[in-house]
Amino acid sequence: MGKPIPEQEIRKLMGDQIWGSLIGIDEGQPYAVETSFATDENYLYTGSKLGGRMNRCLAKNPAATFKICDGNHRGHNYRAAIVESSAEILTNRDELFYCLNIIYTKLGMGTENLEAMADAYAAGKGPMALYRLPLRKLGGIRSGR
Repeated sequence: MGKPIPEQEIRKLMGDQIWGSLIGIDEGQPYAVETSFATDENYLYTGSKLGGRMNRCLAKNPAATFKICDGNHRGHNYRAAIVESSAEILTNRDELFYCLNIIYTKLGMGTENLEAMADAYAAGKGPMALYRLPLRKLGGIRSGR
């Protein structure tokens, strides 16, 4: 049986992991995509394919959940966290740049072309839709071992 974990441990888990599940609602049913993400003190930043199913879901209904997990393959030792929030689709060039920068930096990817990428995204020409989710309601559990 899992034990609740405090917000400080949830934030550490979010800082340690690079992948999670973005979950939206599509025609009354949950729909999820695996995606990279990064956080700052107030928001979780992530994305999905521009014009893809998740992008359409969040455009219709911004209610979103993000789930992050780690553990061994047998499930004996695990931590899981959830962010219950709403997704804001980013369109402002400076916010897009910030989102790209925080994610690329966390992933250890080059950041030298992010200014041009942010310009393209702001013009609607990026391959991804980028989102920020306020870190309002956090929850988590870990194994009891």
